[in-house]
Amino acid sequence: MKQLICLLLMAFPFLAFSKAIDPESGTIKGQVTTSDNKPASFVHVVIKGTRKNVITEDNGSFLFSKIAPGTYQLEVSLVGYETLRQQVVVEKDKITAVAVQLTVSNTQLEEVTVTNARNKFADKTSEQVARMPLRNLENPQVYNVVDRQLIQEQMATERTELFRNIPGAVPNFSAGGSQGFSMRGFTTTIGMRNGMATSAIVPLNPIIIERVEAIKGPAGTLFGSNRNTTFGGVYNYVTKKPYADFGAEISATGGSFEFSRLTADVNTPLNKDKTLLLRVNAGLQSEGSFQDQGFGKIQTFAPSFTYLASDRLKFTIDAEFTRGNYTTSAFAIPVAAINNVTVRNFKDLPLGYKSSYINNSIDISNGIDNIQFQMEYKLSDQWKSQTNYLYSNGFYKHLYWTTFNMLTDSTFSRSVRNQTPETFGNTELQQNFIGDFHIGSLRNRMVIGIDYNYNYNELYRATVTYDTVNIRRPLNGINTDRIDALSSQAGYNATTTKTVNASAYISDAINITPELIAMASVRVDRYSTDGTFTQRTGLYGGAYKQTSVSPKFGLVYQLLHNKLTLFGNYMNGFVNQGPASQPDGSILILKPQYGNQWEGGVKFALLNNKISGGVSYYNIDVTNSTRTESINNMNFTVQDGTQRSRGVEVELIANPVAGLNIVAGYAYNKNDYTKASAALQGKQVIYSPNNVGNIWASYVITKGSVKGLGFGAGGNYVGECWFEASNTIKMPSYTLVGATVFFDQKSYRIALKGNNLTDQKYWNNNGTPQKPINFLASVTFKF
Repeated sequence: MKQLICLLLMAFPFLAFSKAIDPESGTIKGQVTTSDNKPASFVHVVIKGTRKNVITEDNGSFLFSKIAPGTYQLEVSLVGYETLRQQVVVEKDKITAVAVQLTVSNTQLEEVTVTNARNKFADKTSEQVARMPLRNLENPQVYNVVDRQLIQEQMATERTELFRNIPGAVPNFSAGGSQGFSMRGFTTTIGMRNGMATSAIVPLNPIIIERVEAIKGPAGTLFGSNRNTTFGGVYNYVTKKPYADFGAEISATGGSFEFSRLTADVNTPLNKDKTLLLRVNAGLQSEGSFQDQGFGKIQTFAPSFTYLASDRLKFTIDAEFTRGNYTTSAFAIPVAAINNVTVRNFKDLPLGYKSSYINNSIDISNGIDNIQFQMEYKLSDQWKSQTNYLYSNGFYKHLYWTTFNMLTDSTFSRSVRNQTPETFGNTELQQNFIGDFHIGSLRNRMVIGIDYNYNYNELYRATVTYDTVNIRRPLNGINTDRIDALSSQAGYNATTTKTVNASAYISDAINITPELIAMASVRVDRYSTDGTFTQRTGLYGGAYKQTSVSPKFGLVYQLLHNKLTLFGNYMNGFVNQGPASQPDGSILILKPQYGNQWEGGVKFALLNNKISGGVSYYNIDVTNSTRTESINNMNFTVQDGTQRSRGVEVELIANPVAGLNIVAGYAYNKNDYTKASAALQGKQVIYSPNNVGNIWASYVITKGSVKGLGFGAGGNYVGECWFEASNTIKMPSYTLVGATVFFDQKSYRIALKGNNLTDQKYWNNNGTPQKPINFLASVTFKF
């Protein structure tokens, strides 16, 4: 398959020559703005008397190519408003520029496009995916977006619900409070925040999220190597930002299992000329549990300021203060106990689905503080400077994380990890220069950047076995006093680790022709650490420095301009690895672990963007993995391990008729160890199902007395996968079905939602039972 993709990539230039610019034709390039000078997206533009028509892009631009010379009349239409007409003269081999201003404001335009239900889930405009002005159909990389309209319609109360709209995504959960998902067979639970690396502790509240961007494949070239990225990709949380007009929403939600949530989203200009803007999001959320014990609470305060110092200079300060308190647990089956457990599917284990096996005192209290700063300065019409800074500090006031280790079909040990207190932090400073310029006839879109990342953690933890119990009999109580006493007896391990990444990168997307775009990118990364300081010994261990080079190449060929493209890419990611101590006293200096992806496919936005999406095939080879090898009865570390992940992804976003919107996806993935230790050789990665599917469809009535009444329904399928590394016990497949009904008006919104309507029993990656059938109701007041 790799050879086929290479042939496809090499064939692109020849295709380009077959579709070179016709010297006997001209081009119309235009920009549509609102009455308040904002870009007008999703506006219909027609060349009267022809079949030529387009929908404006998210930045308000539109383009007609290969137009015969002559005089034409453009019509710019918007449902409910008078059609604008403008005469335009096209000359051969020339570009005619057109500017059109609507009589509606940006706020009115948003109301019109939502009410008339364009392909509202298809917006993939992003400032951070490519770090340059590059549209989806021009980008050789695959990425998916879950935006605020879908988040609102599905009444998402936690991040795992958002992730289920991403093709191939399998949500997972870290006991520390982070929620993430598996992409292309690789798992991460942290994510980026507005394109920047955050703390490892992320109890993020979805009420502050404008959109989630899932950037597929090894992303080391632009995003580096840290705990936020994997060889499967990286996901980016884009937070809500201020806008120019006053607006406010207050929402209350209640539901099953004592769920309650109160949120506020207030935006206002702070001065008359609207150069100083403020937006504040705040929320309180609390819920009980369907199990006999358990609860979850989260509180968030998130202010965001924007200062438009001039027409060239813009400042943004974005902050978030979130506190979480909840209970959680995990199940594990140790390798030594596999033969003592007779069942081979997790659903057959004799575990009470509604039994927590702990109590509400065995909880976790954590938080995160994020302070983010951005300065953008327009250097010229072709270049801008972007300076980014993020201070991110996550912490545990305390953490009691209980793992139930199965020993036989009826017995398990309760093991508790006690962390109290701990701090995790990340500081990142980034400088980008972003250009859109021509060298001769070649258009270049480029980002040149440098990045400094300082990461630290201060850990204080102990892991103890609390007791061994028989689940067929009444369990003894469990309490924090005894956990603390056992931890003191075993001794807490206090460590501190600090690391630094200093990087430089460049990425250039070149229009060889209007249809053919070639991208070349590279990152050079220098990693250094003094190792881990252990308080007990007073010594550092594991110090090392490592340099990595991460390249990226891609080609895009537009078979139909802004409608249908072929693409191919080679992408690289890396993970730094410290020296390994060998049993004979020697030290093995390790190289970085690399993930290399080849991918090819098609992207489309057809029928005036009523149908958009893509299909792709990828192959990711992981090299320089470590494994153990027995030599003279001693287990040595060897760095020649390999792993392969390959698969197919399909995404479809459609608006077949007015008011009806559909988003759907399917992914096949197989990720296995091709060269590894004997216990892993040939095995598949845990919690990595081969088949994953998602669909959501909604219909909004756009006319009449019940205008704004909407209905939505959808489902998610997650195939069976392995629960543990020996590939002996499977996690069962499951299908979730949800539905919603809402009534959306200018001043209020009422909504009802049902989740897991078929009452499926299913478990997350920790083996923790998930919610059965449940319902939510909400009311929102808009000002």
